[in-house]
Amino acid sequence: MTILVTGARGHVGRAVLDVLVAAGQDVRASSRDAATLDVPTAKVSADLEDPSTLDAALDGVESVFLYTRPSGIEGFVKAAEAAGVRHVVLLSSGATLEPESAQSRIAALHHAVERALIAAPFAETRLNPGAFATNVLGWRADIAEGVVRTAYPDSRVGAIHEKDIAAVAAKILVDGSHTGEALQLSGPEPISFREQAAVLADVLGKPLPVEELTPEQAAERMVALGWPPEVPPEILRAWARTAGEPSVVTDVVREVTGHAPRTFRQWVEDHRGAFT
Repeated sequence: MTILVTGARGHVGRAVLDVLVAAGQDVRASSRDAATLDVPTAKVSADLEDPSTLDAALDGVESVFLYTRPSGIEGFVKAAEAAGVRHVVLLSSGATLEPESAQSRIAALHHAVERALIAAPFAETRLNPGAFATNVLGWRADIAEGVVRTAYPDSRVGAIHEKDIAAVAAKILVDGSHTGEALQLSGPEPISFREQAAVLADVLGKPLPVEELTPEQAAERMVALGWPPEVPPEILRAWARTAGEPSVVTDVVREVTGHAPRTFRQWVEDHRGAFT
């Protein structure tokens, strides 16, 4: 069985690839430009928004780890059906499971992909993680200055290690379980941004005081980093909500993989070099 891992340059895609390779699976990695991929497997160029590039990527593939935008999903479904794909594991978003998802632009984008796969003739599994531990990589410039700047520093999120998302995805890609399900994934506990800063300070061995930004300041910084201007208000509303009521934490990682999800401290220790 050949498994295609799309987005193999990303944090989660590469982690999925590594787990599958370690398990001895036949894996094919894809990215828009395969020449940029440094992987120990077969690799192929595939632009998920250009169906003409998908036939070679999907040739002989039975299972796919997928992350894509709505603009590419219709073409992907047609190409996957034609290639005989049996199971797609989608990296979606916890935003689609939120009570206010009907009013969320972020959730709407992910819902569009989910609906297309649910309607497809092959099996699908949706992975719906909340906050990624990798989000704190966005603090690197501030940390270099010896500070962490954020709005809502007491917002508590279930930050999840990309290796735990990958472990869940790889298990399901190999055994074909959990078809038709949406799996809400999280780290082991809600942890505030202030607490995350304290963990970073401890592991990195340097003080990292937290400077609280106003929502307006935080939104300006996000837009300056290239975020679409309509997205920061949604993110900030979620942070405001989880400052009062922590994000949902689940035990799905343990239920699927048999091991507890990694802590935020483990994530920082694994990525210490990214901050030095």
